[in-house]
Amino acid sequence: MKLLPLLICLPMMLTTAFSESPQTALLTEIQRLEREYGGHLGVMAKNLRTGEVVQYNAAERFPTASLIKLPVMVAYYQMVHQNLLDPKMKVVLTAADKKSDSGVLKGLTDGATITLQDAVDLMITLSDNTATNMVLDRMGTSHKERLARVNDLMVAIGLKNTRLLNRLYSWDTKQRTPEGVRYGIGVSTPEDMVTLCEALYNKKLVDAKSSEAMIDVLKGQFYDDMLPRLLPASECTTFAVAHKSGSVAESKTDAGLVLSDKLDMAIGIFIDKQPDHIEGTSNSGVLLGAMVSRAIWNHFTGSTGYNPGVPNAANVDWNMIPGGKWGIWRSSAAPFPHPDRANGFTRTDTVYPRYPHYVDSSIVVFVPTGLKESSDGVNMIVHFHGHNNDNMGVLERYMLTQSMDDEHINAILVIPQGPYRARDSFGGKMEDKDGLKYLVDDVLATMKREGVIAEAKVNHMVITAHSGGYHPAAFVVDRGGMNGHITHLFLFDAFYGNQEYFKNWLVSGKGIIEAAYTEHLKKEHMEFAAGLDSATATRFHMRPSTVEHDEVPQAYMRPWLHTLPEEWKTSAAQIK
Repeated sequence: MKLLPLLICLPMMLTTAFSESPQTALLTEIQRLEREYGGHLGVMAKNLRTGEVVQYNAAERFPTASLIKLPVMVAYYQMVHQNLLDPKMKVVLTAADKKSDSGVLKGLTDGATITLQDAVDLMITLSDNTATNMVLDRMGTSHKERLARVNDLMVAIGLKNTRLLNRLYSWDTKQRTPEGVRYGIGVSTPEDMVTLCEALYNKKLVDAKSSEAMIDVLKGQFYDDMLPRLLPASECTTFAVAHKSGSVAESKTDAGLVLSDKLDMAIGIFIDKQPDHIEGTSNSGVLLGAMVSRAIWNHFTGSTGYNPGVPNAANVDWNMIPGGKWGIWRSSAAPFPHPDRANGFTRTDTVYPRYPHYVDSSIVVFVPTGLKESSDGVNMIVHFHGHNNDNMGVLERYMLTQSMDDEHINAILVIPQGPYRARDSFGGKMEDKDGLKYLVDDVLATMKREGVIAEAKVNHMVITAHSGGYHPAAFVVDRGGMNGHITHLFLFDAFYGNQEYFKNWLVSGKGIIEAAYTEHLKKEHMEFAAGLDSATATRFHMRPSTVEHDEVPQAYMRPWLHTLPEEWKTSAAQIK
């Protein structure tokens, strides 16, 4: 039990702790986590709306590691405010700068030029040591003056124990003082970091404009493995963490602001003597910091558990590319998961377990520049991939979006995830009644929510399939519920079976099948064509492929798109 440090460091909190069971329970939980994950812990957090404080070893001094870069940033902004530094100043990278042996800048060639503000941003967001030294070197004419610039400001702000002790990775300036030997580049306390972060929250660091700028920089922190890691962002309407982390040897630190609709909190977490020396997110010290952060969140908000929450996977992640943009999201209308693959799938030669092969519910869409919907709705192309593939692999390998761009196709391309990298043709929900309709309805609703289309209506559709994608393609024209909209099937060496479904679709309407085959599927195509009457046969266009099986989509997508009616095309004026 760590009651002794609690009694020494928390004399003002003991009355609250022993009279209010929730805080007693929290401190007990914090001690439990410290015992379970190992190391020596110090933490303080303040609910910035209610003023309630939680603290454990909060006044004890700890090594800061890279967390000391937060005070350095504050001192930089003060000097900018005082017109002592110009954030647009050009900083030239030298061989001497790169002796810090760390950071993005170390990999650049000598003579590379960035602005001083760029260096500050790199110092915080990527914890770049080279950038940090480049900033420090411009904060005074001597090493002593630079340290004093930071340390005197921290004293003026009200921090009792925070000190920058040395330039990073600079052994020639390292002092043999007790602090220098014990703490390395910096020393601080959880209490000091909460004081600093609360001043930042109240826009009292330097001035309001500077405080806002610092918060924006801290929000860009790349290393989110501790403080934000287990916080349930998906359960919040607004959520951001503006923080700086640090790690060296057996020390782990993180401090900053949690800003959300549920809680505004200043928090400082310090861990020392952590015996787990494994690098990365599974380090026990990193996990301890993440667990303590979530325990405090739970105390302040009434939340429970340590699950970080379920991400809102229905939100679309958009990526701009030449000719348009592509997006990805997860949908319950996607082919998988499906009950028929709840236990995975076994072939004679391979076992494909449920995870990862049948749990991916992602849908990828491509929206071309200048997309226009008519009064009847938007045109849509749905592609089913083959064996040992996934929808991102399709996006990368088969040039479908490029073909649409080249032919100015006015349609949304939809690529649902089939069996993930498995030799399996099963179509999942696409083999269920109205499976395609549910998929299309979700795509339309999502595109409307994203502002891509005004009305959730589909006009004409093309179904395309490569290789093993024949199976879901056959089922969607048999029972998918969208045959009134499907005008074309593009089959890229994809005629392995279920020919009766393709024939019924062709005979029952006015649709067209474009099919290219390699030698191993010649027989199936010839027999299918021979079984058609003369009128229907004119709408079945087959040809031997001039390329290998895996190159058929790249070779034939564009010429087949070229044959589509003009209502599928986007004019040059619309593209502009």
